[in-house]
Amino acid sequence: MAEKKTYHFDEQSCSFVEVQKSHKRLIVHFSLAAIFAVVLASVFTWGLDTVVKSPEELALLVENQTLQRQLRSVDKRIDTASEELARLQNLDQEFYRTLLNANETSSDVLQVGVGGSNPYPEFSRFSTSTSTILTRTALKIDKLERQILFQNESYRELAALTEAHKVQFEEMPAILPVNGAITSGYGSRFHPVLKITRQHPGIDLHASVGTPIYATGNGVIQTATSGGGLGRYIKIEHSTAEYVTVYAHLSKFAPNIRTGKTVKRGDLIGYSGNTGLTQSPHLHYEIRDLQGRSLNPLLFLAPSMTPSAYEKLVREAENTTLLFD
Repeated sequence: MAEKKTYHFDEQSCSFVEVQKSHKRLIVHFSLAAIFAVVLASVFTWGLDTVVKSPEELALLVENQTLQRQLRSVDKRIDTASEELARLQNLDQEFYRTLLNANETSSDVLQVGVGGSNPYPEFSRFSTSTSTILTRTALKIDKLERQILFQNESYRELAALTEAHKVQFEEMPAILPVNGAITSGYGSRFHPVLKITRQHPGIDLHASVGTPIYATGNGVIQTATSGGGLGRYIKIEHSTAEYVTVYAHLSKFAPNIRTGKTVKRGDLIGYSGNTGLTQSPHLHYEIRDLQGRSLNPLLFLAPSMTPSAYEKLVREAENTTLLFD
């Protein structure tokens, strides 16, 4: 095929003259065409990569989206667990520690935060959205773990206090040692034998000779002997509760009652009588602290009685003015 020729009109010669092709112009045209082709191919390739993905890329994309959804779900569950833990902490502070008279935990200790502005730098290599959710979730998990550890320690402390209080409650002299009317209350009374008014360090309970007498709280027999104005008497030490109870004017001790024996509330310890400095059969009952100071036994009976029954008992004790011992 013949090569196509190009002509232009020459006005000076009034004739058509053949246009001679320039190699330089050809090179420029070819270069521009090549550049355009490369740019077009790049744009096409980029668009193809954006729109059309390989099966492996599609699988990774779906996996990443699924993991992010799962992380968001875990994040919400952590928030729920944190709210429940906060409720338990509030119950710990407002109820258990108040009930057991334990020291309150400061709010700063309860927060147990995680230090550092970026404690998880390894997440920075991921995308911003992935890095953000991973960091937020990790922070919450770390804080939750620390709060759980602290709460476990708190409950161990409360359990130990509960055990100590359980022993104390069981040792508390909270019942009457005999079912008898109060014939003489606590306080200043006229002594029928000595014929003087003096401090009565306990209460007298009506009980004929041989009436069973019971321990009013768990403890250890400190003394079981005879002598002085108390006649035959027993002292029980309630060491954890920090009290000593005294049962005087007994006719005899119950079998196996001896110094050092452990007894429980309601155990039979002896029988009422008329021994010692006394005018008639009855039980003289005292409660003392470990320093030997006497306390009003009626104050220890309130938790075991109804308010009306306790008020009646107090009135009876206040209306007595005579001592049997």
